[in-house]
This record gives sequence, structure tokens and C-alpha cells, in this order.
Amino acid sequence: MKVLYAFLVGINEYRAVTNLSGCVRDVETAEAHLRSTLAPGVRMESLILRDGEATREAVIAAFRSYLGQAGPDDVALFWFSGHGSDAEAPDWAGGLEASGRVQTLVCADSRSDGVPDLWDKELALLIDELTAGHITVVLDSCHSAGASRIVLKHTPEARIRTPPRSAETRSPESFLPGTIERAADVPPMRHVEMAACEAHETAQELILDGEWRGVFTWALLAARKLLGNAATYHELLQAARSRLAVRDAYQESSARAAIPEQLDQPFLGGTVVAPDSGIWMRYTHDEWAIDAGTVHGLPIGSGLRVGVHDADGQEAEIVEVRATDSLVEPAGGWEPDRDRQFLVVTTSVPLPRTTVAVAGVDPAEVADLSAAIGRSPHLRVAAPGEPVQVRVTLAADGNLVITDRHAERYAEWAHEGVDRVIKALEHIARWLLIWGLENPAPGIVSPVRIEIVDPLTDQPLVPNGLGEHVLAYTPQLRDWRPPSIRIRLRNTSSVPLFCVLLDLTPRFASDPMVFPGDYIGPGVTVYCRDRRRIGVQLPGDIPVEPGAWARDRLKLFAAEQRFSVLPFRLPALGRRIPVRRRGLGSQGLLDRLGGRVHRDLFDAELGMAYDWTTSEAVIKVVVP
Repeated sequence: MKVLYAFLVGINEYRAVTNLSGCVRDVETAEAHLRSTLAPGVRMESLILRDGEATREAVIAAFRSYLGQAGPDDVALFWFSGHGSDAEAPDWAGGLEASGRVQTLVCADSRSDGVPDLWDKELALLIDELTAGHITVVLDSCHSAGASRIVLKHTPEARIRTPPRSAETRSPESFLPGTIERAADVPPMRHVEMAACEAHETAQELILDGEWRGVFTWALLAARKLLGNAATYHELLQAARSRLAVRDAYQESSARAAIPEQLDQPFLGGTVVAPDSGIWMRYTHDEWAIDAGTVHGLPIGSGLRVGVHDADGQEAEIVEVRATDSLVEPAGGWEPDRDRQFLVVTTSVPLPRTTVAVAGVDPAEVADLSAAIGRSPHLRVAAPGEPVQVRVTLAADGNLVITDRHAERYAEWAHEGVDRVIKALEHIARWLLIWGLENPAPGIVSPVRIEIVDPLTDQPLVPNGLGEHVLAYTPQLRDWRPPSIRIRLRNTSSVPLFCVLLDLTPRFASDPMVFPGDYIGPGVTVYCRDRRRIGVQLPGDIPVEPGAWARDRLKLFAAEQRFSVLPFRLPALGRRIPVRRRGLGSQGLLDRLGGRVHRDLFDAELGMAYDWTTSEAVIKVVVP
């Protein structure tokens, strides 16, 4: 039988910093909720450390002795409710922290008698020691400068509980053995984390349902009670954010995992099932909004609408397109529940269609394909003399070849019908849309730089005259060794920027795994994938032989506020992601923003204030 091992820490009473009020209630309520919602065939074991029980040594010991019992078929959950803080990143953690600071958990005896906080690097070491098949970490604590959970100033009986940053400088010997070595080795993140707020924000507690509670814990448990055990991390996060906004809690809760698709599985583990749409509508501080804006390619104009999933065919009108999200108003007198979040798909958006040229030896086949392209909402046949983005050639041997405007080959296969060709072309159109997205008038004048780094020298590689970083396979005795690199991002601006780096692969996938999204502090340089080497190789269907090559295109989006990465995700050409829901049917960015397209041109108001920008880099791998 699968076992859920839940280790919960709630600290109201501290030895050296200001006390809190709602943390013990948080973890007791969380434990009761988990026990009452156990899935069939799952047994739960729990351990709660309250107040003075939760010393640094006790937390470490319980991690190893209690959560260490979880085996490969079990689930391990660590839930912390209490003070959080941060500290300047030491030299040995350089390049690993996007903010330039490390986050810490303040245990009951931290900062008394020389006892330090529990650093995130030490927590990562403890997690690495676990053998559980699925690991979840929930942190209802502050991750920003000099603050823990606070009480809203306008709330009755308001109190601000802000422990100062610790001025103590930690020696290497003060860390758990192996912490510094692990930082140098940078193994991949093994757990899924849900945090109450961003690294630069404060987490809040206030009186809810008649008692002091952490707002994030309260919102998360309420969301899971409403949505049920099948709700994914993404769904719970969106629902929790809606409840936070309704309660005027100004904190941006977050979820992260080493592989973004892990957030498409139920809380505490399960089958990964991607949603039909990557766009959500939720209530946020006196207004409804969707998490798609100009950074995602949404044009500025009037008459744009979104269709709302699970709302009996209701729609909402887009009233203002902003940089990272858009304001909407429910249409037709509909008053949605402000505690809920809704998946949406746009029903009228004027996006440009990809121009296609068709050639072949059989005029009838050319005519059939051209007619099908004309019926597609995402494609159109190029007019004579017009620039062509994609070319399709129907060869005499029955094969079909898709190339770009420079005759670079995109795909080739046996011609098996017009429908398959149209699906492939629409997939490529979605990919080209992402690659071509740019802000025509960026307000951010200093973009984040993408640096492709030699892993041996840690020096940036210089692109060739075409702007490509060319990497070569190395011949070995019996085969070829693919090259490897490191990638780092350097914020040259004077403000923190939320950044996402997409890998646009040779097989038309758009994958945010390289850097799924985080704030990079001003002047900070951070390595993607926690400074680990990144292998660059040919797609599996291209033989590794002299003369072979392929390109990966890296597209970086940077904005002054967080934006959703979900609309950017796109599987490889021909690969399908399992989908649980029915009714929307949108898998890619162009579908999610395109819906039924009625016009070919953008409506643009270039005088508006923009606050996002892009950077690009191209990697070409060759076999010499």
C-alpha cells in the first residue's frame, strides 16, 4: 500500500524573533484535510512539530528519520509554516540564485545561541537524501528581504512581524556536511515546490474564519477542497491566487519543478495530464484578468473575446491588453464566482496567418492542398511576389517536403493526405509565431543577455558572422560524442526582471525547461539548469554522420512582472500530449490565442507603454 508521509512544521513561538499567530493552526488544519481526503489504497502517517519542538536540529533529524522512511512507491510531504528570511549568496553559491540571495527557514531556535537559519541549500541536501517516489514541499513563509509573514496594515489588530536579516556570517563548517559539495555538483531538483510568495515578497497572515491563519495555506486548502484530489498543481495554484486576490492579499504564490510538466499532475503525485488551454481567467483585486498579454502575442484591439470552459458557454470581453496579462469583463450579465478560476480560449483574435507556397508535379494535388490551406484559420496561400514563410513540395515519388523561405528543410514524409499536412503546417505556424514574437517598442532598454558558455573555461562562446554558436561533435573510437555547454543569463538592467528561456527545437517543440521562469535581480548573472552542463545533439531521426547538422533557437522573454509560461509550451511536431478535458481542443500558442481568426493583420497602438522585451541566440550543432 502506498503511504503518504507528511512532516509538518508550524512555529508561532520563537526564541529570538517576533512570534506569529496562525502557523500551528495552519499545519493542524492541513494535516486534518489531508487525512480526510486520502485516496483509496493510500495510508497516511504524519508528524507535526509545533513551536519549541521545531528546533533546527529537530527539523533536520525528523527529515532524515521520519521522511526517510518513504520508499519509491510512497509520497513525502514537507509543510512549513513560519518565519522565512534570506541572506546574501556566498561565493560557493554564485550563479545559482537568480536574485543573488539565498532563502532561509527560521526554526524555533534560529538566531539564538549561535543557531543559524535552515538555508535552502541545506533543505535541498535533505531532500536529496530521500528515496520517496514523489516529494512535495509547501512553504507558507516569507522569501523576501528581512521579512516573514506579515499582517496587512489595514486589517483590524494589524501587526507587522518582520524579523531582521541575520547579520551573522556563516562559516563553511556551520552548514550540514555535504551542502557546499552539493551546490558545486548541482543535481537536478527532485521535488515539486509550492511557495506562498515570490522571493522578493512577504507572505501574510490574518484572521480568516474567526482565527489567525496563513493566507496561502488557507487558500490552498480551500482550493483543494473545492476542486478535489484530481486537481493539478497548476490548477490549485491558480485557484489559490484567486482566493488571495479576493482577500486583498498582495502576494504572488508560485509553484516550480525541474520539469514544467510535473506541475500538470495532481497534488502529491499522479499522471501528468496537460490542460487543453494554457490561459486562465481569475479575479484579481477588483477586476477579472486572463494571464495572456502582449508578451504572449495577444494583439491590442477591440472586440476580442474569450470563451470560458465549464461555464455553460459563457464569454468574457477583453477590455485592456497589457504586457503580461489582460483585463476582461464577463459578458451578457454573467457573474462568475470570484473564488474560482476558469480555463479560457480566445474566440476572436486578429493574428497574422503564416504564408505558404505549394508546388508539385500533380496540379490536382496542389489545388487540393491550396484549398485546404485557405480554409485554415492559421495559414494562407502566399500571393504572387509576397514573402513566403513556408514552402510545401509534393514530389513525384509521393513524398512531401516542407522547407522554409531559404529552402532549409523542415520535415519530410510520405504524403498521407491533406489533413496531416495541414496539421503539420499549423504546428509549424505556432512555432514560427513564438520565434517571431517581439515588442515593437520595449520600455526595458537593457535586455537580459543570453551567454553560451564553454563548460571547461566558463568563458562565453563567440557567435560566427551569421550570429550562430556553432558546436561540433567529437569523434571517438567507435562513435561520436555530442558537445555540451552551459547557459547563463545576465540582467544588465537596474530592475529585477521575470525571465523565461524557451528552447525552440529542430522538431518544432517549444520547451521552457532551460529556464522555466524566475526573477533575475539587477546586475545578477544566473546559470540555467543550476549550472549543470547541457548536452546539444542531433534529433533522433538525423543520423550522426559527417555533414549532419541541426539548429536550436533560444528565445528569452523578460518582463517587469511575472507572466504565464503555459501558453508558450508546444510539443515536438507529431507528438501529442495527453489531454484530460474536452471542448477547447487548443494545444499550442496559436490555437490558444487564435481561436477562430477573422483578420490577417494586427491592430496596433504603438503609443502604449510596454514593459517586456526579448533576446535570442541560435545554436548550431554539426558533425564535422
